[in-house]
Amino acid sequence: MLKLIAFDFDGTLADSVEFCISSFEYVFEKYLGEKAPDRETIYQHFGMNEIGIIRTFLGEINPAAEEDFFRFHRELHPVKCPEPYPGILPLLAFLKEKGVELTVLTGRAEKSCKISMEFLNMGHYFSRFQYGSPDKNDKCGHILNLLKDTGLQKDEILYVGDALSDVAACKAAGVTCLAAAWASSARVEELEKNNPGLVFRSVAAMKEYIASELS
Repeated sequence: MLKLIAFDFDGTLADSVEFCISSFEYVFEKYLGEKAPDRETIYQHFGMNEIGIIRTFLGEINPAAEEDFFRFHRELHPVKCPEPYPGILPLLAFLKEKGVELTVLTGRAEKSCKISMEFLNMGHYFSRFQYGSPDKNDKCGHILNLLKDTGLQKDEILYVGDALSDVAACKAAGVTCLAAAWASSARVEELEKNNPGLVFRSVAAMKEYIASELS
């Protein structure tokens, strides 16, 4: 029986991938100038948290650059990511009503996740949060820790994420991944190839699938 659903954040709960990349671009242009990485290179490093990505490209710990990122992240939110995806809040409310525990399991740093949860007014739906590491992308490890912490079996949880790395992490951990393909950044064909039958192009379609699992 399904007891817990863990959600990725960027590209899953909100259309925030481009928003995050814009925040990185601001920092890298300021501190690296012409040596700043392009958007695709930045995206390929998603999985480790923002502090880790900044340190990777700057080559050192730079508290000023990190603070600039979070400041710009907060300032840009109303413009680049003003609300969750349509249908997300009703989906979360539906799952809470059904008694499903909800978790955020994200590659983001705690600080940026809290900024977004507060701005989008969705933090109250979730009972626990697991954040990314500055050292590596380890969602498989986080999923296994979640299983250990909750005492749940692998068939009692689902993970919802939008990236191929999310699918790979779930396969490695032995849990089912529901691929969110409603983001403008979603790589739908690749997701369908790697996660056949479990790719959803709309929140409504995923809600229908989860409802059938709960019935």
